[in-house]
Amino acid sequence: MRTRIVLRRDSGFMDFTRRYKVVIDGEEAGTIGNGGRFETEVEAGAHTLQLRIDWCSSNLLEFFAPEGGQLGLECGSNLRGRHIWKASRLLDEAPEAWIWLRLAA
Repeated sequence: MRTRIVLRRDSGFMDFTRRYKVVIDGEEAGTIGNGGRFETEVEAGAHTLQLRIDWCSSNLLEFFAPEGGQLGLECGSNLRGRHIWKASRLLDEAPEAWIWLRLAA
């Protein structure tokens, strides 16, 4: 049985013209734009999801998709407000922290 994955991206200044690549289990599944929504279905069971933009990415999220259910996820840029000045440091030291990714509450 399949599970519906619904990913919502918040709207922010950083990367607002860029789309994030959605990578599920190591395979590109699509893209998500600023303030956008991405939906797909996966088989029930254990999976990984990561978002990528150029050489930067999100954390690698491991999750379990329940049978026949729906799983909500949220993402966005870690560079908001006064943190925008940290962009060059993130590129050098932690490119995998450019995007945040988590299960929706």
